[in-house]
Amino acid sequence: MKIVKVFHGKTGGGYLTQFYPYLGPVTYLAITQDGEGHFKFVVAEGVNEDGKILSFGDTNMRTRFTCGARDFVTRWSECGPTHHFAAATGRHIDTILKVAKIFNVPVDIVTR
Repeated sequence: MKIVKVFHGKTGGGYLTQFYPYLGPVTYLAITQDGEGHFKFVVAEGVNEDGKILSFGDTNMRTRFTCGARDFVTRWSECGPTHHFAAATGRHIDTILKVAKIFNVPVDIVTR
C-alpha cells in the first residue's frame, strides 16, 4: 500500500496496492463476452522486461510480445476484452485451453 498524488491517471491522490511483477514469461487472461452475451477468454503470452514503466497509480509492466506492440494492441482490442485482466507469471495458454474446453468457453489467442 502506498499513497500517490495521481490515482488511476486522474487528479487527486489516494491509497493503492501496487504489485511488482517478475521479469520473464507472462500470460494475460481477460474474461469477456461475445456479441450474444456468452463468455469467452482472451489470452496472450509475452515476456516482462526490465526498463522504465509509467507511474500513474496502477500496477504496470513492460511486456514484449512476439507480434510487436502495435499489432498486440490491435489484436487484443479486436477481441473485446474488459478493462481489467489477469497477468500470471509463466506460460499458461495450454492450461487455459484445457479449462476452457471443460467449461465450453471459446478462447481468442492474441499471441504466443
